[in-house]
Amino acid sequence: MVYTQSMRVGVGFYLVLILIFMVLITSTASVHAEMAYGTSRSVEMVGQDITPGMIIAYKDDTFLPSKEPFDTDIVGVVVEKSSLSLINLVTSPEIKLLMESGDAQVLVSATNGPIKKGDYLTSSKIYGVGQKADVSGFTIGKALEDYNPTNPGAKGLIWAFIQPKTAYINNSMRMNLLESLRTGALSPLLNPVESLRYILAALITGATFVIGFSTFGRSSGRSIEALGRNPLASHTIKVAMVFNFILAFGIMLVGLALAYLILVL
Repeated sequence: MVYTQSMRVGVGFYLVLILIFMVLITSTASVHAEMAYGTSRSVEMVGQDITPGMIIAYKDDTFLPSKEPFDTDIVGVVVEKSSLSLINLVTSPEIKLLMESGDAQVLVSATNGPIKKGDYLTSSKIYGVGQKADVSGFTIGKALEDYNPTNPGAKGLIWAFIQPKTAYINNSMRMNLLESLRTGALSPLLNPVESLRYILAALITGATFVIGFSTFGRSSGRSIEALGRNPLASHTIKVAMVFNFILAFGIMLVGLALAYLILVL
């Protein structure tokens, strides 16, 4: 009887230990689900309702939520806690943790299209909210999970690898002229291979235009001079001028096509 009672006490003791262990694991998991992995530092931020996940820019010596697409001043995201935090001893509601590199949750919307794992993320027109980066430009990092809500305007937190930098995104088919010029202007900030592509495309385009205009200019001058000397051959001379114009225009089209292929392929 004594042995049976001892067994019951022992079983009950182990059950209590198992229950406590499960509670600790659950609590730790919930903490890890919210904790960012990396180094954060406490900075004073200016703005209303700044919450974890918001994208922060540094403008005029001030940290504040970004509200400009592809903002070149974005530096990181707000986090509630991180694996390593450099905390300012002076506390105030304006001081929050900023993560500039590492794994953290980012507040995003699908206004620029559904987000897939591996997509680059950037800032948007929505206060502090990120979006999918569909063209080359300044980004906050890469998405580590998908985000495709029913309402594209709905905001949500997704995990992302935070690394603010200029990223090249090969999506030339959807770029208009202004976007192409903007991307070209950013080429010195891209990696050397992508910079070389833009430089080479610009050189080819410029060279073919120079060749085309100079060829047509010289041939036109000679044709006009020949027309003055020999008016009876005006028909032949005019045909030659049209042919030279078509040839010059063709050279420029070939240059544009080569530049386009360099950017797309």
